[in-house]
Amino acid sequence: MPKPPRKKGRVPRSVKQPEAATPSVPVPEVRHDRRVPVPDEEIVTRLNELLEAERAGVEAAAALQRANQKGITDTELKKFAEDEASACAGLHQAILRYGGQPSGRAGDFGRKVAALKTEGERLSLMARGQAWVAKRLDALLGMPLDPETQAFLAEMREEHLENIDACNRRAEELSAPPSPPYREFPFASLREAHDRLYYGAWRGPAASIRDIQRAYFQLGRYLGVLADEVQRARSLEARSYLTKARAAYAKADPQAAGEETAVRSLDNALSYAHTALNALLRHSKAPNHDPRDFESFYDVVAVPFQDLI
Repeated sequence: MPKPPRKKGRVPRSVKQPEAATPSVPVPEVRHDRRVPVPDEEIVTRLNELLEAERAGVEAAAALQRANQKGITDTELKKFAEDEASACAGLHQAILRYGGQPSGRAGDFGRKVAALKTEGERLSLMARGQAWVAKRLDALLGMPLDPETQAFLAEMREEHLENIDACNRRAEELSAPPSPPYREFPFASLREAHDRLYYGAWRGPAASIRDIQRAYFQLGRYLGVLADEVQRARSLEARSYLTKARAAYAKADPQAAGEETAVRSLDNALSYAHTALNALLRHSKAPNHDPRDFESFYDVVAVPFQDLI
């Protein structure tokens, strides 16, 4: 008996149909080192914010020059003014590279600096303004920038950190009063000097060898001042921890120890110095010092420039 004819459109089960060709889609390469894109508008906004602050910095440097400062040299004053003017010019060009319009505004930071009563207070506020800029620069340098802007901002950051150190050093030499958050506390100057180190750039993820070197010299000065107070107080507990701080500090020279060992030794020395400070406070029947209570004073990234004081 003949087999029934097959129906059109059906394929025998034994015959395998060819699979439809699928166009190959290239799989994008996963790059873990690539930074998240940031709109140019945001970069321009941040650059303009810095430009306005730097214009205010030029006026502040001029105010220091007019005040005929004794605690800061003419060379340092000239460097401040030149650094601020150079920053303004570089920021102006960077904004244009990103297709933005440079802001023409400036803050009244110079007037606030000039209005302070003592030279030490003026220098302390200058240091705080420079720190504000350095923090903003750290945030910008974490963004995907063109090489020219990246190099310029990195150099600008270094100049500001040098100026922070110079201002704070001169303010300490002039026995400048502590900043407002510390003034009501015993050993206020020691507390503030400790916290400048505790929140310093050397402890951040983007720390450079020069940041570590600055911290090394800054901590050396701090241990000297702390030693004077320990000797006056005659606290055996404070003296014991000061000795440990000095031993750790002896291993912290970045040139001799290398970056990793230097940072670890600096951190240990600062920790012992903090314990010595608290021993002094206990000796005076005062509460311990916790730098975290003053964190907002150093978290200046979230503080508008005009609200620094």
